Amino acid sequence: MAHYFKPLNLRLSAAILLLTISTGQFYWLCSFKEFPVDIALADALGTNMLLYGIFMFLEYGFSSYVPVIARYGIVGAQGFGLTAAWLFLSQWTLKHSFNNEAYAKFWNDTFYIRGLIGWILICDYSLINQFVKHLIKQDSFTEQEQHSLQLRKEAELFKLRQQLHPHFLFNSLNSINALIGKEPKQARVMVQQLSEFLRHTLKKEDNDLITIQEELDDLRIYLSIEQVRFGHRLTIEESIHADCLEAKIPPFLLQPLVENAIKYGLYGTTGQVNITINGTLANNQFTFVITNPYDPDAVNTKGTGFGLESVRRRLYLLFARNDLLTVINGTKELTAEDKTMKFFEASIKIPVVPKDAGSQI
Repeated sequence: MAHYFKPLNLRLSAAILLLTISTGQFYWLCSFKEFPVDIALADALGTNMLLYGIFMFLEYGFSSYVPVIARYGIVGAQGFGLTAAWLFLSQWTLKHSFNNEAYAKFWNDTFYIRGLIGWILICDYSLINQFVKHLIKQDSFTEQEQHSLQLRKEAELFKLRQQLHPHFLFNSLNSINALIGKEPKQARVMVQQLSEFLRHTLKKEDNDLITIQEELDDLRIYLSIEQVRFGHRLTIEESIHADCLEAKIPPFLLQPLVENAIKYGLYGTTGQVNITINGTLANNQFTFVITNPYDPDAVNTKGTGFGLESVRRRLYLLFARNDLLTVINGTKELTAEDKTMKFFEASIKIPVVPKDAGSQI
C-alpha cells in the first residue's frame, strides 16, 4: 500500500496544492483588492513558497519517533510555532519590500486568517508525512519478512532435495560391491549409470524448473540402475503422453514416488514385480501415477515413509497446496501363487509451466 503514498508523490501533491492556492490568491489580490501585479505576485508566490519550504523542513527535519498518544499535541504545537515564524517572516519581508500603506493595512486585517490557514496546512502536511513514513516502514518490514520466509522456504526445499539421494546411493554402492566379484561387467555398467545419474542430478540442482522430458530421462537412468540391481524381477510399464514432454515442472518430484514403489514392491519378495507408470497433461497440470503390487505379509506397510512425505512437503512449499499428492492402498487384489497381492498407487498432480515460459515458479 505504501507505494501509493511515496514521499515524492506527497511533495508533488503539496506543490500542486500551493500552486493552486497561489494562483487563486494572485487573482484575488489583483481583481478584487486591486493591488499592483508585482505586489500580488510577490504575496502569492512568496508566502506559499516559504510555506512549501516549511513542508520540506517537516519532512527532513523531524524523523525521530513520536509516541502515538502525544502525536496530535506535538503536531499542533509544532505547527503553531512554524506558523508563527512563517507569518512574521512573510509579513516583515513583504511590508519592507513594498512601501504601500494599503498593502500594510491589508496584511494587518488578514494576519489571523492567514495564520489559521497556514496552521491547518502545516499540521495536515505533518500528519500525512508521518502517516506516509509509517506506511513505508511497514512496507519495508513486510518485504523483509517475506524475504526471510522465502529464504527459509528455499532452505527447506534444498534440505528436502538433498535428503532424497543418500538412501538410493548407499543401496547402489552396496549392489556394485556385491557385483564386483561375481559379475564385474554388470558392476561396471552400474557404475557408469550411477555416474551419469549423479551428473544429471548435479546439473538440475541449479534449476527451478526443468522439462518433463528431462525429468523422465533422469528417471529412466535411475530405473536402469535398479533393473541392474534386481534383474528380471523388475519390469516397468511406461505410458507417458507425448504432448506433455516439453512442459516444465520442479525437479526431483517423480523419483521419490518410483523409489517408494520399488521399495514396497520388491523388498521382501522373490517373484517378479511389475510397476506401471502413467503420465498425462490436462488443464496445465501434469498427472503422474505409479502403481506397484506388494505383499502385506512380506513388508511393513505402516506409514508412507520419508519419500512421499518429502514430496508432499515440497509440493506445499512450491504451490501452497496439500491436495496434489494422493495415495490409494489396497483397493485392488491379485491372486498369484496362492498369495493375495495388493496394489499401492501414488498419484501426483503438478501445475506445469508452458515450454516458452520463464524459469521462476
